Amino acid sequence: MKTTILTVFLALLGISMQAQSPVSLKLNLEKGKVYTAKSTNKQAIQQTANGQQYAIDVISNMAISYQVLSQENGVMNIEFKFDTIASKISSPMFNKETNSAKAGSTDPLEMIMHRMSTYKITAKISTAGKFIDFVNYGKFKDNVLVVLDSIPATKRDQAKTQADGLIKESAVRSFIEPLFSYLPETTVKIGDNWETSFFMVSSAVSLMAQNSYTLKGVENNTATVAGKTEIESLLSNDANAQMTQELKGTMTSEGTIDLPTGLILKNSSTGHIVGSTTMKNNGNEMKMPVVVDSKSETVMTK
Repeated sequence: MKTTILTVFLALLGISMQAQSPVSLKLNLEKGKVYTAKSTNKQAIQQTANGQQYAIDVISNMAISYQVLSQENGVMNIEFKFDTIASKISSPMFNKETNSAKAGSTDPLEMIMHRMSTYKITAKISTAGKFIDFVNYGKFKDNVLVVLDSIPATKRDQAKTQADGLIKESAVRSFIEPLFSYLPETTVKIGDNWETSFFMVSSAVSLMAQNSYTLKGVENNTATVAGKTEIESLLSNDANAQMTQELKGTMTSEGTIDLPTGLILKNSSTGHIVGSTTMKNNGNEMKMPVVVDSKSETVMTK
C-alpha cells in the first residue's frame, strides 16, 4: 500500500515539476538538412454585388523547402525554395486553376509562379524565429522577371502587374515569415502566453496579423500550443489601385512543436473575416461586402 501511494505521489510530483519547468522553444536546425513545410488553405467566400450574393471557393496549396547554410551568433542564413504554389478558384463568374509545377504553361501567371519555384532565396532568420532580412532578394527578383521577355507583348503589361504583386519584397517575405512566427523570445512554462506579429501582403491587400500563443502542454519531446490571431487590413497608399480590400477578423489555431528542432510539426487553424472589396473602373467605384471563412493545415517534414 505504501509503495502504491509513493508511486502515485512521485508520478504527480513529476507532472507538477514538468508543468513548472521552463521550456526553450528555439530553432535548432541541422546545417545542410532539408526541411519541408506543406500547407493547405480552404476559403469559403461570400461576396455581395448589386444586391446579389455570390459564393467563391478557393483552395490553395503550398510547399516550401529550406535548409540552413550557416549560423552565427543566433542568426541563420536559410535558403528557401518555393517547391509548389497552386490554387483553384471556383465561382459562378469563372473557374481558374494555377500551378507552379506546369513547366510548359503559356499562362503568364503560371509562368511567373514556375520561375519562382525554380530559384532559391536566402533570408536571415534568428533562432527565435524572427525574420531579419533577405540576403539575395535582388538576384532572385531579377531571375524571376526574366520570364516577362517570353510573354507575348499583348499580355506583358498584365503579367508585369501580376509579377509585381507576387514577388515584391514584402510579398515574398509573407511566404517565409509565418513559418516561424509562433516562437517566443524567452523560455516559457505551461500556461504562459506570448505575442508575435507579422504582415501578410498581396497585390490587393496588406494585412497585419497580431498573434497570441499559450503553451498548453509538453509530452514526449513535443509541445502543444494554442493560438489566436487578430487580422486587420492596412490602408492602401496606391491611389491608382483598381481593387482594394478592407478586412478584419480572427483565427484560432492549435499546433504541436518538435522540441529538439523548434519546428511546428502540425498546425490547424480556422478563421472568420468580414469586410469589403472596392473596385474602381473609369472613375466609377463599387464597394462589395465580403465574408471569408477559412480552414488551414500545415505539416512539417524533417
